[in-house]
Parts: sequence; C-alpha cells; structure tokens
Amino acid sequence: MSLKLRAPSCRLRPALVRASLLCASLLALAAFGSMACEDNGIGRRCDLLADAGAAQAVYNNQALECPTRICLKPVCTGQCGDTGPYCSSTCSQDSDCEGRKRDNTDPNDKGCKSGYTCGEAFVVGPLCCQKLCLCKDFLACDKQRDPNCSSALQTPLTCKIDPTTGRNGCVE
Repeated sequence: MSLKLRAPSCRLRPALVRASLLCASLLALAAFGSMACEDNGIGRRCDLLADAGAAQAVYNNQALECPTRICLKPVCTGQCGDTGPYCSSTCSQDSDCEGRKRDNTDPNDKGCKSGYTCGEAFVVGPLCCQKLCLCKDFLACDKQRDPNCSSALQTPLTCKIDPTTGRNGCVE
C-alpha cells in the first residue's frame, strides 16, 4: 500500500473561506463595538486627597481610579446628604453625563442618587468655567418640576463671555 498525497477536496475550500470571512467579520464587529461605548467612569467612587465641608467644592485632577482623572465634590447647595465624591468628565450637554447611580440595596454605597447634569462647577482655578458632569444631589432644585435642574445651573457671571474681549473671567 502506498500513500498518495492529495489536494484538499473542492468541498473543503469553500468551507475554509466562509470560516475565515466569519472570523474576520466578528473581529471587525468587536473592534467597532469597543469604539462605540467609551466608559468615562462617571459616578465611580474616588479619592479627593483632601477634606472639605459641604460649603466647599473640591476636586482631584490626578485621580487614577477615574478614566478622565477628574474626581469631584461640588458645593452642596441641595440635599446631598451622604453623597460622596465621584468621577466626573467634561461635557457639552446632559446626554454626555450618563453614569453610575447609587445602589440602594448597598448601605455602604455613597454614590449619586439623582443622576447627572452638565454644568460649571468652578469659577476659579484650572477647572474654571469648564463644563463637567455634576451629580444632581449637590444642586438646589425641585427635581419634581425640573428633573434636569436646569434652573439651578445658570452660567455663572465669571463664565460668561465678554463681547468686547471674547474671553470669560477665568484667569489663565
């Protein structure tokens, strides 16, 4: 008996081509899907590396636990209660601020209860007039009548652009 080498059958080649195309399609879909959903970490717990009372806004712009490196605790003008500091991100509108909310089944969770909105948190310093995702727990507003707290988020005078200079009141 002699062994003869034979070329792959005609039926096998189309199957290999289909399998290769299927794998390539799945890889492309996975790559596209990972680009579509960027996790900016809004609402994650973070460390401010400072202690501040309710009347003082504080941030840490080197927070490694936040993908954006921005850990924030705004001034409490609302009913923030035990809501703690959280990872934030820059934004241009409220829809940029989808984030993690408090797990009410976990008594140790100090996350945001009311969700997030986009607004200016600081009128001095490196984050002056920069729009950030803000936890609504910190804002004084009637969440029943104004769920986005838009009445509580008026642009501060410092952040308004002076028409003669084209600049706001932030010091560079």
